Amino acid sequence: MNQFQRFQAALKLKNIEDNVFLVNPDTNYFVGNTPHGGYLMAIMHKALISILPHSTAISSSVQYLDRINAEPFELEVETFKTSRGSSSGIVKLKQDDRICTTFIGTCSDFEFMKGYDDLQKPLPEIFKDKDKKDYVQMNYDKISKGFTPVFIQQLECSIHPDHAWWNRASNPDNKNNEARCSAFLEMEGGVPDQFCLSFYSDILPPVVCNKYGPLGWIPTITLTTHIRRMPTTSVLYADFIASDLNKGYFEQDCNIWDLDGNLVASSRQLTRILKSEEKLS
Repeated sequence: MNQFQRFQAALKLKNIEDNVFLVNPDTNYFVGNTPHGGYLMAIMHKALISILPHSTAISSSVQYLDRINAEPFELEVETFKTSRGSSSGIVKLKQDDRICTTFIGTCSDFEFMKGYDDLQKPLPEIFKDKDKKDYVQMNYDKISKGFTPVFIQQLECSIHPDHAWWNRASNPDNKNNEARCSAFLEMEGGVPDQFCLSFYSDILPPVVCNKYGPLGWIPTITLTTHIRRMPTTSVLYADFIASDLNKGYFEQDCNIWDLDGNLVASSRQLTRILKSEEKLS
């Protein structure tokens, strides 16, 4: 089974009653003992389009409310609205009688969309300044053996050499480091679908690590993703940038392109550095 097929198998839903699914999460897509946030988003995304009449979740927002254990959980789907061109609803992830995560999405059908095109967002300049062969495989095991999250090992992920912070010599002066991470992404065996795009919208480590170094667990509070079109290439290019670190919270923006230069997805998340004053002051 190739990487793309393995990911699709990890999104398996078991319909146990009307609009309710049971999921046994795949530990290959975990961070420690907890499902990865992008993996959860992809599963909830699939549950929503399994109920709504339109094929693609073009806009979605996830709230990560409580920790999820490495155990089966239920997804309960509620429809908000259906019309000719779009539909919307909510997915509630429940475990041990707790709502742990919610996913609100709006769906439509790309194949039937019509409208004027303009204001295209090109690949960033950083895409041009290094050859792909100079990019570095994401692997943190230099810091500590087994430190690289297992979900990263389920795809090919190579990082711009300026953003491979785990290879950088320790230096307390971080003023010239960007809070940024750019990467080539590929699941061997297929062109990414909408579920891959949800997964990729949270795929890279929090980019503040490129500025400050490893900071421990940095939880995502909310994640909003827009899917703009389906990719035409198996390899995608992602560019994540953080801004406005305030009281330990920061915003992280992501744009993802295929290698034909099409913007295929964008996302924004609110994230928190735990004990930030203690770690960064």
